[in-house]
Amino acid sequence: MMFKKPKHLTNSEEDLMEIFWERKEPLTSVEISEISADRSWNGNYVHMMLRSLLKKGMITVCGSVQYGTQYARQFIPSLTKEQYAAKLVMSKGIKKNAIAAVTVAMVNEADEDGEELIQQLEEIIEELKSKGTKEE
Repeated sequence: MMFKKPKHLTNSEEDLMEIFWERKEPLTSVEISEISADRSWNGNYVHMMLRSLLKKGMITVCGSVQYGTQYARQFIPSLTKEQYAAKLVMSKGIKKNAIAAVTVAMVNEADEDGEELIQQLEEIIEELKSKGTKEE
């Protein structure tokens, strides 16, 4: 899979993407404004960020919901948080063959239980192997 260099996101755009990734459901600008009431985002700013994220290919329109006499578009992320992180890492010059080294560095930083991570990685490797044999 070829990764394009990701578009730079502002801090607020990253915060908005976090909302999408955490919620795991389509959201309208109205819902985003309600969810982000603790932030200083007004309705116009939310719309501006949504337009920017659409232009950058980070979100897509997936439907609409009626609010009174108005309709609001629903948005979903175009990629997962992990896919976005992979694009960022690869845009920094980290090649695919360095994935193992990056994984070890992340485990050392996170100070996680190594056995659990090893089991998860083994499951991922088995899944990838089985996909490879199905394609042949």
